[in-house]
Amino acid sequence: MGAVYLIRHGQASFGDNDYDKLSELGRVQAQRLGTYLAEKGLRLDAWRSGLLNRQIDTASIALNEMGAEAEVVRSHGFNEFDHVAVLAKVLPELAQRDADAAAFVSGNIDRRRSFQKVFEKVIAAWLERDSWEGMDSWSTFSDRAAQTFESTLEEVGGGRNIAIVTSGGVITAILQKVLGLPSPAAFSMNWFIVNASITKIMYSGGGRRSLAYFNNYSYLQCGRDRSYVTWR
Repeated sequence: MGAVYLIRHGQASFGDNDYDKLSELGRVQAQRLGTYLAEKGLRLDAWRSGLLNRQIDTASIALNEMGAEAEVVRSHGFNEFDHVAVLAKVLPELAQRDADAAAFVSGNIDRRRSFQKVFEKVIAAWLERDSWEGMDSWSTFSDRAAQTFESTLEEVGGGRNIAIVTSGGVITAILQKVLGLPSPAAFSMNWFIVNASITKIMYSGGGRRSLAYFNNYSYLQCGRDRSYVTWR
């Protein structure tokens, strides 16, 4: 059997003009990830990532910490969904029927503190439709992520260890296909995927896929210190 290590990128720069770059904490998380992989002595036969800077840099920093050189093959199919586009499209419509969304749009609540609550409602509304004008639906996005995942397994071959540095939405999409979950149940897992965490999928011939473990981030903790553990 082969194994795929789905790695979420380190913390991005939420609230910054350029979200798609690692924060200083995100860079440290990527370093800790690389140290952990090196200490495990894990042989990784192939590396993949999306095209986003936060994914590319997480892979680069981790590899540097491992003292390893590897080609990281990049694919659009491992990119995160465009959360800015989803918010812009869904939020105004949601605000017409949801008080929290309406208060967020009008600025009557602290947007930074209330973002996660409102964003979860936006995602729930996005999941409900199979088609959105001008942007991907969740089903379109998740199908593309799952197809890219399967194409990668076919390309690399059986019995290999593959690292894929990607984002929470892609990991959620792959888990949805592997576990046969409905979209809302899959996204209930998404909210708990920690930056720079690892989710392991086992694969073998005949299309057999199984979840070995989910969201391992033990290397980001030191005793009671959880300051390196972030979700956003």
